[in-house]
Amino acid sequence: MSRIDSLLHIVSYPNPHRNNITKNILWKFWFLHNNILYLYKITKTVDLSNYSIEELINLRDKINTIINNYDDNYIYIVTVRSYGRTWKEHIHNTYALQELCYQYDGYDGIVDIYSTNPDLSHLHNYGTTMYIKSEQDYQKWEYYEELKRIIPEAEKNWEEWDNRDNIPFNQRPYFQPIFTKEDIQKMKTELEKYDMNFTPPTKYE
Repeated sequence: MSRIDSLLHIVSYPNPHRNNITKNILWKFWFLHNNILYLYKITKTVDLSNYSIEELINLRDKINTIINNYDDNYIYIVTVRSYGRTWKEHIHNTYALQELCYQYDGYDGIVDIYSTNPDLSHLHNYGTTMYIKSEQDYQKWEYYEELKRIIPEAEKNWEEWDNRDNIPFNQRPYFQPIFTKEDIQKMKTELEKYDMNFTPPTKYE
C-alpha cells in the first residue's frame, strides 16, 4: 500500500480520539476524498511522464477547479484587506479558505472570516475568524455595527465643517460632509428602533 493509499484509508475511517496534530495533517484529505479520489485512481494508472508541460498544467488547473468549487455546505463570508484595498472572496470549503489565509498571512494582507462552520480549529489565520449562527444574523449585526460607526463619524464631520472658519486654513475640511444632518437624524432613529433579534458573531474556542 502506497503512502497516498494509506492516507486515504485512514481518512475513510474518522477517529474521534485522534490528537489535533494528526487531524491537522489529514483534514485536507478528508473532504477531498469523496470528490477527487476517482481522479487519483485514474491518474495512478497513467504515466504522467509522457504528458507535455501544457497537458500537466491543464490537468492541474482542472483539479484545482474541482477543489475550489467543492461545497461543504457551510457559509464563508470572507473579506481580504491588502495595501488599502478591500474585497470579498467566494469560498466554499476550508481547503480553499486555508490557501487564501496562507496567501494573505499578515504581510501582503489580512483575511477576515465569518462562518457557519462550527469547527475551524485547524485553520491558521492572521486576521479575524468568527462563528456566525446564520448569514441573516451576520447581515443584521453588520448593519447595526455600521450604524454605530457612521453616526459619530458623520457628527464629527459636521462639527468640523461648522467650525471651519475658526481653525487654520490648512486644517479646514475641503468638502461639505456627505451625510446631511437629516440623514444623521434618520440613522439615529433607525438605531434607536433597531431590531436586536439577531445573534452576533462569536470567537471560536
